[in-house]
Amino acid sequence: MRNILLVEPAYKNKYPPMGLMKISTYHKQQGDRVLFVKGIEKTISERLWDRIYVTTLFTFDFDITIKTINYYKTLVENLSNLFVGGIMATLMKDRVIEETGLQESNILLGLFTDSSITGDSTSVNIDLLPLDYDILDMIAYKYPAGDNYFAYLTRGCPNRCAFCAVPILEPTFHVTNNIKTQLNTIDDLYGPKQNLLLLDNNILNAPDLASLVDDLCNAGFSKGSYFIDPGIYDVVIERYKRGDRSAYLDRKLSQYLDGLKKRVPGGEKRDNYIDLLLDAETASDYADYMLETEEKLRPIVEKYKSKSKKMRSVDFNQGVDARRINDSNMAQLARLAIKPLRIAFDNIAFEKLYVQAVRLAHKHGIAEISNYILFNYEDKPEDLYQRLECNIKLNQELGIRIFSFPMKYSPVELTDRSYIGEHWNLKYLRAISAILHVTQGVVAAGTSFFYKAFGSDVVEYLEILAMPRDMIMYRFHYEGTGETDEWKQHYRVLSYSDKDELLTLVSKTVTELKQEVIPDKFREIIPFYFLKYKKNDSDEE
Repeated sequence: MRNILLVEPAYKNKYPPMGLMKISTYHKQQGDRVLFVKGIEKTISERLWDRIYVTTLFTFDFDITIKTINYYKTLVENLSNLFVGGIMATLMKDRVIEETGLQESNILLGLFTDSSITGDSTSVNIDLLPLDYDILDMIAYKYPAGDNYFAYLTRGCPNRCAFCAVPILEPTFHVTNNIKTQLNTIDDLYGPKQNLLLLDNNILNAPDLASLVDDLCNAGFSKGSYFIDPGIYDVVIERYKRGDRSAYLDRKLSQYLDGLKKRVPGGEKRDNYIDLLLDAETASDYADYMLETEEKLRPIVEKYKSKSKKMRSVDFNQGVDARRINDSNMAQLARLAIKPLRIAFDNIAFEKLYVQAVRLAHKHGIAEISNYILFNYEDKPEDLYQRLECNIKLNQELGIRIFSFPMKYSPVELTDRSYIGEHWNLKYLRAISAILHVTQGVVAAGTSFFYKAFGSDVVEYLEILAMPRDMIMYRFHYEGTGETDEWKQHYRVLSYSDKDELLTLVSKTVTELKQEVIPDKFREIIPFYFLKYKKNDSDEE
């Protein structure tokens, strides 16, 4: 039995590390002992591990990831048994080796499809293994989307867009293993989940979409499907019956049964329930006790556990390609409990195709759409406004809800987010960030809100982008004090060239700006860029 350590750096992320979850499944199948940690966990530094895997994510998390790798490489019994994989490691292999002193053999590139590359005698396609959800309870960090099915119907994408890393990470498009098998395995091991997140990069490239949709419908995700949580009791009892005797399961079941006490009303049944739980605390073998008392405990658990119905949803989380949408494949997608339908709108040149895709979705009864909008790439600032406004107009016309998610482009070869697109400037990017900070990154369907946040037209939008950051974020406050109007008076008398010069000047940090020799033509407007909003109890923002 080997001691295996799985490590995810301490960056913030919405989804759990699927690669590590599959690696955990593999090593448990080999009879190994597995521990999962997030970040630098110094409480485990007193022992050496037989093998350590460190996952990586985005290239802009480079520094924290390298620090993590360098820490854990001192805790492995033999450095040849430290493996680094994932997105960043694949895209920046040479940089990782340079910063950590590792060898090429330590880097797992792309998909982990053959366990033998780590020196094992097995040849298992780890990428096809089920996820081990148990490891998520080993850490305090809670993933916002952690309690879902995570799966793939397909891998890869044929488009090979210049801004995308998928051609490097998953170079070949192919249909994966049967989705029903994936979901049934999760059900058997960890219990059913309410919602399904599919991480396909281009599902509409599948040669037989109808067959895949059939599988999803048969798995319980057709339109209108609902979910009743069976509860942890059933899941753990079934695992006990299969011979699983981990202390983790004992803790999980004990916490669940203890929490269920709040639902059991006073009286004889409650007394019996509490007596059974008290006896469990002193039992020599918790699992055996639970199996022996199942006949007495199950009726109480079944009677008082939650039986509420919850609507299910399918989320093609990476989005579908508007250029490939047609009446036929939209009809297939509409058979699913799809919520939301995510469609990318990365280029204003695709506006007609995008609008056509939205209209088809509406025609087939899909009323909630989530929209990825790439900016700071080859687009102009005006393009972003036009794409966002396009959604607002579609919402009004069709009576649907489109939630836009502007996503700032950053080249995958950079280790930070400092990139500025050819048609953008730092001031505009900071202004978009300020607006999205207020909206929590989402541009919702509301018409009045959009035109207030982004301007009534492109001219006002560009003026808003030129505003001081605090004046953007605390719009109502500064409009109330009259300072916004004062700023506008000074700004509007500037020539086009003066405005460009001002934007370059105020792209500097406050410290840098204070050290600048300010031209006379900007002396009245520059003080507004030093405004620092101080919130008090009377503010409504």
